[in-house]
Amino acid sequence: MHMRKQKKLLMIRKVTISSDDMTGRQWSVFLVELNLIKQQWGRFATIKIEAPDFEKVVRWGKRKHNEKDEE
Repeated sequence: MHMRKQKKLLMIRKVTISSDDMTGRQWSVFLVELNLIKQQWGRFATIKIEAPDFEKVVRWGKRKHNEKDEE
């Protein structure tokens, strides 16, 4: 009996999140929290987050309380 390896069928899964009643600060915190989820899920899946200034927001979220803001 010859067994063949089955190919994994990969599907792109996409979610769109939007809000019209979040403050800028709430949105920034939300993006930082999504990034934490992305990091924790890194072992299981590659997750890509696209948002304006996402990397800048994440850097802001990771800074220590005594660090100066990025200009």
